[in-house]
Amino acid sequence: MRQQLNRIISDKKSIGMIIFMLVIPILDIVQIYYQDIIKINGEMGKPYPLYVTFLSCYSQGHIFQMIYLWFLPLYLLVIVGEESIVDYITGYKNILICKMGKNKYILQKMKSAFIVSFAIVFVGLGLNLILSQIVFNGGTKTRFDSEPLKYNSFVMIKTFLFEISYTHPLTTNIVYILITAIFAGVLGMMGAALAISIHERKMVYALTFAIWFIPILFKNSSMHIFQPFMEYDFNVIVPMAIWCIVLYILVIITAIIWEKKIVEV
Repeated sequence: MRQQLNRIISDKKSIGMIIFMLVIPILDIVQIYYQDIIKINGEMGKPYPLYVTFLSCYSQGHIFQMIYLWFLPLYLLVIVGEESIVDYITGYKNILICKMGKNKYILQKMKSAFIVSFAIVFVGLGLNLILSQIVFNGGTKTRFDSEPLKYNSFVMIKTFLFEISYTHPLTTNIVYILITAIFAGVLGMMGAALAISIHERKMVYALTFAIWFIPILFKNSSMHIFQPFMEYDFNVIVPMAIWCIVLYILVIITAIIWEKKIVEV
């Protein structure tokens, strides 16, 4: 595990991508500060900090959320998947398998992929939450002040999930950060598993991205899983979350079986 982490840290592309993933949520704060304070000279007051966190998609256009979440598997593949592809191309994979065995090799890759992916997303979103509290400290304005509640020009329905989220915004933000980080961990594992079993860079990136992105296009988009203070209730969010997690796990299991039983080393 330590060796895997050292390889990630020593790789310039991985470090660059980690920094990029940490900076994107911070840039969202900059955009919100500009749109709500500088652009209108602070006439409407500061927004309430717990409702302007990165996952809440408060910023206009949600551009940074789309850049971050839509292409998340590609970023994670650069960090936790590339080394498996390089190991195969250079033949280093065979050396590692001879030293530790294929089962241990795969297990270490899966563990490091989950931990690193989870940690990067958790730290980035957690940092955004903390900075939001600092930058917008004392803010009281929310997009939920008027009745009926309006969101993106549509009247919002006060669902049970929304009522809980609105009443406990700090807990809600922490829970959604954990959920997003867990999904990122599983997504990192999926990308790493495909990289181990397929080896072909273009195919690995395309397949991982497709499996992640296609559910985003559904009517009940998978992005609803990660956004707090939404009008959707548990009956929409939970089935989609379960469906996605089961899909990712099935892909991971299939890739591992392919690697262990079919691919000859």
